[in-house]
Amino acid sequence: MKTLLIISDTHNMGLSSMPERLLTAMDEADYILHLGDGEADIRSLQSCYGGKFLFVRGNNDTIGEKERVEVIDGCKILLTHGDLYNVRTRLEKLLARAREEGAAYVFFGHTHTILVEKLEEVTFVNPGSLRYKGSYCYAVADKGKLYAVKADINS
Repeated sequence: MKTLLIISDTHNMGLSSMPERLLTAMDEADYILHLGDGEADIRSLQSCYGGKFLFVRGNNDTIGEKERVEVIDGCKILLTHGDLYNVRTRLEKLLARAREEGAAYVFFGHTHTILVEKLEEVTFVNPGSLRYKGSYCYAVADKGKLYAVKADINS
């Protein structure tokens, strides 16, 4: 069993602006995933957390891969910012990409709107925007099953 803390669209808010309990949750998580748009934050988190920090490049970033596939405790997860797949309007293109990769889970950002939704055989997780909405997601991967919950830094 592995725990994942999923954030996106921090837009360089800075670690000092993140609530202490979120930073504590990052310390305790097995993995921290940043889904793009916040290059300075990505660099800081990478420096702090090393190998347990995974990220993809957003449309406002210049570092990292645009997408990547990770297998965490048997869960095959496609990580992408989402801008390449018109996620603001529909998830069908991203569903097709997940199928190409054989991924049962897709983590994406870009829309700033939090979402945990299953579409056909694929579960989509969007943590929303940590900076603008105060939202993120927490997930547990366990033997090929992933359980994700929406979270809010204000609650």
